[in-house]
Amino acid sequence: MTSTTQIDARIVGNVEFRAGDGPQLKIPEGDVQVLMADDSVVLTWTENGQSLTAAIPKIEFDRYIQDKAVVLGRG
Repeated sequence: MTSTTQIDARIVGNVEFRAGDGPQLKIPEGDVQVLMADDSVVLTWTENGQSLTAAIPKIEFDRYIQDKAVVLGRG
């Protein structure tokens, strides 16, 4: 069974994801909702009035936090 945690965060640097086999896409700076599982993270944000989501490996998300491109919590 996988446990999940939902937290608020802010994108403050270059954070990208790949949609399927397509190119890397940038998540815009601003507030996001983060749903963390054991091995993956789903980010949800609003852009032009639309709710968008991206799934990335947890190890990649941890690197974004270490690089200070993602800040946990709201500011």
